[in-house]
Amino acid sequence: MARERRSTGGCPGRCAGERLNEDHKEGMSVSSEQEETKPKVGKKKVAKKKAAKKKTAKKKAAARKKTATRKKAAARKAAAKAAPRTISYAEYRERIAMAAYFIAEKRLFENGVPEEDWHQAEREVNAALAAEGLIVEPG
Repeated sequence: MARERRSTGGCPGRCAGERLNEDHKEGMSVSSEQEETKPKVGKKKVAKKKAAKKKTAKKKAAARKKTATRKKAAARKAAAKAAPRTISYAEYRERIAMAAYFIAEKRLFENGVPEEDWHQAEREVNAALAAEGLIVEPG
């Protein structure tokens, strides 16, 4: 069986079974002075930090949302510019016919030439389509 050594003097820290004197104990452990100098974080500070993190996270999320909204709006604008809206030739002719009818109706269907009403209606419909940004499909 191994013999246990005991020493009353100072220990260099290598002997496992020896009694340690006060100087050695102080060297191995944290002194009370060192404990006092450690920064203590209070509950209020921790709560403030958490609240600040949440606030920052909310701001970042809002910024991402704004960016996404702007990107979607830009994509819609680009799509609107890229692909002009169109109407069919049949709808175009129908609009002209209705406009020509209302022109003739204004003069009570008297003393007029239907072709003139048609040409005037064409001019009005073309101006309205240009204002709306519509293009007539070839038909």
